[in-house]
Amino acid sequence: MSSRVLLVSSNGSGMGHLTRLVAMGRRASPGTDVHVLSMSSAVPLAAGDLPYQYVPSADDLGIRPRRWNAVLRRRLGEAVERLRPSVLVFDGTYPYRAVAEMGDRYPDVRRVWSRRPMWRPGLGAPQLRLSRRFDLVLEPGELAARLDGGLTASRGDALPVRPITLLDPPDLLDARAARRALDLEQDVPTALVTLGAGGWQDVDTDLGRVVSGLRRRVPDVQLCLVRPSIARSDADPGRGVRSVSAYPLSRYLRAFDLVVTAAGYNTFHETVAFARAGAFVGVRAQLDDQPRRARWAEEEGVGVDLHPQEPASLERAARLLADPEARTSAEGRCRELWPGNGAAEAMAVVEALGAGAAVGELAAVRDAARAVPAEGVA
Repeated sequence: MSSRVLLVSSNGSGMGHLTRLVAMGRRASPGTDVHVLSMSSAVPLAAGDLPYQYVPSADDLGIRPRRWNAVLRRRLGEAVERLRPSVLVFDGTYPYRAVAEMGDRYPDVRRVWSRRPMWRPGLGAPQLRLSRRFDLVLEPGELAARLDGGLTASRGDALPVRPITLLDPPDLLDARAARRALDLEQDVPTALVTLGAGGWQDVDTDLGRVVSGLRRRVPDVQLCLVRPSIARSDADPGRGVRSVSAYPLSRYLRAFDLVVTAAGYNTFHETVAFARAGAFVGVRAQLDDQPRRARWAEEEGVGVDLHPQEPASLERAARLLADPEARTSAEGRCRELWPGNGAAEAMAVVEALGAGAAVGELAAVRDAARAVPAEGVA
């Protein structure tokens, strides 16, 4: 009988938690049966070929957290009873009570917390105390780790892997094919503006500033806006802005000379992984330290720390879009700094844990998986 892994994600304000788990699940060994249980309404789209179960969040159901935790406890227990997984992997910033109590209810199921680093300084102490309720804390890699001032940075209780992205470079279309697929003009400067599902601090105003600022400085720019299906804003970007819709969007990133995005974990790391020049907005998210991530990008030469309200910042982004030499330099730095995708090694660690490996043996499992070249999953 094949081993079985249950991947559980919180909903968050976007698809980041779910996408990281799906990236791992798509790289499972042939003998591993992977199932997804998610509070994200995007799970039918993101799960792909993986069987999934959707459990609406408390906000989506319109009920109080205490009542919702009882719902999750029942639904999660039903899934475990039915699937009998050897490992449960949770990705989220705060393990729900129903998840934290899994060890009490099902002691034979190994439990992993996939805990992204780069937390805002001083925040998150209550949930970090729940780390002991898991057999393993797995840490997706963070390119901007040298600027990480959060509480996870000095704990030393996690097994780190390389940054996790859904796709690998072989999965992407080349620039011309990607522009054809998105029905874009081929030979003009092209920028992607992606808001992220959570929006920016003032999405209507910031979007208008970015669009008008790039247009004014690069008159022939082809501007493309992607608005995720779970986005919260209905801001009108104005005339002449193309709307693009594709999943996963990262497959088409080579269509764009510049990616303007909030500096959330997934899109930030995808932009660098696929060697695109970026203009990163450091949104003040609830826990994710996006401002430091955006600052790192400019310090390391992979993009611009974009503040839409500052003309000088918009000028730097426009220069990156319009100047082929500047873009080539940024793309080269991306290639120098990208260490490779950690999704396969993270999944190998989970599988080994489920097969009975001791936690002390998992670093060797990770290193062995890291030595295998990525071939892509598309």
